[in-house]
Amino acid sequence: MDWSRAKTIFIITFILLNSFLFYQLRELNHANQINLIIEATLQERLKEMNVTIDDTVEEEIQSGFLIVGKNIEISEDAVKGLKGQEITFVNKTKMISRLDEPYPLDQGSIRQQVDRFLSEFVLNGEFYEFSSQEEERNQLMFIQQYDGKVMYSFDEAPLILQLNDKEQIVAYQQVIYEVDESGREQEFLSGLKAIERLLNEHLISANQTITEVDFGYYSFFKQLGDVQVFAPMWRISVNGKDYLVNAIDGSVQDVF
Repeated sequence: MDWSRAKTIFIITFILLNSFLFYQLRELNHANQINLIIEATLQERLKEMNVTIDDTVEEEIQSGFLIVGKNIEISEDAVKGLKGQEITFVNKTKMISRLDEPYPLDQGSIRQQVDRFLSEFVLNGEFYEFSSQEEERNQLMFIQQYDGKVMYSFDEAPLILQLNDKEQIVAYQQVIYEVDESGREQEFLSGLKAIERLLNEHLISANQTITEVDFGYYSFFKQLGDVQVFAPMWRISVNGKDYLVNAIDGSVQDVF
């Protein structure tokens, strides 16, 4: 073996590797500096307008996908372990449960008791989060989560708890989404960049307060069969009005 030649190749390779790593580090520092400048500029604009943010805002840029939720078939074997209730199947993907005994909710600790109910009585109950209350129908609406983030739909809620006139849970209706990622991975806007989009669209005015900045997945179209597509969105509340900022293309729309 020609050790002199091998040594020369090794030295050249080492120099090239160091040069590549230096370039990567320089590009990373440059990107971080740009983000810091953008963040500083945005904070200055908010300060000048006397706009306050009463929520923790995620500043790191994430990446991800559109997601697709498909109603899965619920089998009798899957619900065999659910006790204290009678299950009726509306179709292959939707079921209705009627409890043997009403489940009481103490006004002092409703959230903890609902979480306990979901854990004890509902299939995959840990994947649902409270969304809203239909007072006329005396129902509690729940939405499913994906990777710790909520999946909002303007269609029927996937989990509905039915209360009686004593505010006790007596029944529930459920469908379950199987979630898959769709398309190519894309970079998401950060929470601060989403706020900046609202500023640029003149949807935030002087002396207003931003009370909520939450990331989630939203579907705006009627479900096609058993499939529903969800887009990544930032939900931003400004003085009681909610806006959705698409985390991929930055488009803005009101929450209906």
